[in-house]
Formats: sequence, structure tokens, C-alpha cells
Amino acid sequence: MSLEFSASNILWHEFEKNNNPSATVESEQLDKVKSFVNAFFQSHSRTCEAQLQPVSRWVNSQNLTFTTMLKKLVTQLEEQALVNDLDLVVLTHWTPDAEIGASVTNAIIYETGSHNAFGIAISDHGLSSGFVALQIIEDYLEDIGGDKRPRKALLMMADQDAILYDSPYLANFHPAASCCLLLLQSNATHEPHKVAGNITFKNYQKTSLPVSTADIYPLLSTLKMFSAAENALPLIILTSKSFSQVLQRDANFSGVRIETWDDALLSSAPWVLLKKLAQKNTRFLLMMPEGKNMIFASFVMES
Repeated sequence: MSLEFSASNILWHEFEKNNNPSATVESEQLDKVKSFVNAFFQSHSRTCEAQLQPVSRWVNSQNLTFTTMLKKLVTQLEEQALVNDLDLVVLTHWTPDAEIGASVTNAIIYETGSHNAFGIAISDHGLSSGFVALQIIEDYLEDIGGDKRPRKALLMMADQDAILYDSPYLANFHPAASCCLLLLQSNATHEPHKVAGNITFKNYQKTSLPVSTADIYPLLSTLKMFSAAENALPLIILTSKSFSQVLQRDANFSGVRIETWDDALLSSAPWVLLKKLAQKNTRFLLMMPEGKNMIFASFVMES
């Protein structure tokens, strides 16, 4: 099965940073949220207490819930594509939503009118959640594709710049509230249907993180991310700023074009960069370390 999307159907938006934690918030509401955070800490055997500033910033971000942000992009998408016949709606995110307990996918299914679509959300998978989501989408659409008709899915990424507690790790990204979506299409026939200028998803893989930087380049040849014919196309590696520095210290990568995404955009970052760099007759390899693993997703844009 071929899973494809047009660069024009990658839409994204960065929202104004929430720099006003002192905005008026009812003390009763703050107390409830702080109580929630303290219970969260206790459930993870942590003795720290909820702090006023991050809690206030989070409460003041209620006007930028995932649903609110993504509806803005869905409205734009509806101006250029039909979205009332989606088979699958997937949300991926790294940071938590500013609205607790809401089903974002159900809200977007209702917004688009795709009432027969199935909706799921993927979290707790780090910044690469959108990578694994593509493989899940491809597998799901293939599984329901018995009638051989083309299938459609909407992949959405969303993240907040405000969370309920201080996180030095997140702060290093200088995060922005942002969201992104991709309208994907597949064809269940045995003959792949390729639309000129579309980007084709090729593969998702997760491997152990190499012990040495010198082991990364040899690893690429074992992944089989592209066909033999596609391997003849120019390659662009998309990755984070910090990991690009690691790759550039290896002489094997001296002849490989490496581009870095904007870390502040969190889960949306790789897709924003892919949209910017999309060009015909090119291979794209998104790669990043995540804990003890290396995550890869490959794409081809042919003529």
C-alpha cells in the first residue's frame, strides 16, 4: 500500500508565546489545579510541591487548547481539499493538552463531518510520535482496505509551551504553542497510484542507539529505507540541531546534506521542515536519538 501526501497539504501554525503568567486567575481555580499537580507528584513518589508560576501559565493557556489550535488549521485545509470523507484521524503530541479529558480527535471528526472516521491519540512516545503514527496509519488503512477504494487519514501534531510544572528539559527547547497537520491518502490496489509531486512515506524503523558516533553511518546501509532505484536519488537528512552536530563530526557525512528543524516547534518541527524542503526527485530521511534508541522515517518525492 502506498501512503502519500502533498507538501501543500502540510499545514502548520505557531501561536504567540504565553508570557503573561500573572494574568487574573481565580484563586479557587489555581488551588484546584495545584492540588491536581501535587497528587500527580505524589503518584510518582515525588516530594516537590506545585509552583504558582507554571500553574498560572498553564491556566492562562486555556484559550489555546489542542482543539482550538487544530480547528484553525482544519478550516484552512477545507479551503483546498475535501475532508468530510476521512477514514482515520490521529493526534500525536509530546506535551499535555491545556484541556484535561477532552477528545481532540472526536472534536475534529465532528468539525470535518467525517462521522465514520476512527480517531486515536498517540502520546508518551516523545518527539517522534508523528513518525510511528505514519506506520500505524498505513497499517490501519491497509487493514480496512478490502474494498480496494482509496483511503484518507488526517495526522495532527500539537504541543503547548506551558505545562503544569517546571521542566528544565522542555525549557531547553524554548517551546512555542504550535500545531501541524497532514492530509494523507492511500490506494489499496495492487498497483500503487502515485500522484505527480506527492511525497511517499517509505518506512519507519526504531533501532538501538549506536555505541559510537562512527557506527551511525554504517547503520544506515542496513535499514533498507529505500528501494535500489530510490537510492540513486539525492538524500537530505532532517534532524535536530544537537544531533546534526554529532553527525557533522563524522567525516562519512561530509558529503550528505543535513538540515535541522526548529526545536521550538516540538512535534510539528520535522513536518514544517519537510514542507519547506520538499523538492522532486529527492529522498528524505528523518532521524533522531530518543533515549537508548534511534528513530527513522523515510520519504521520497519523485517527479
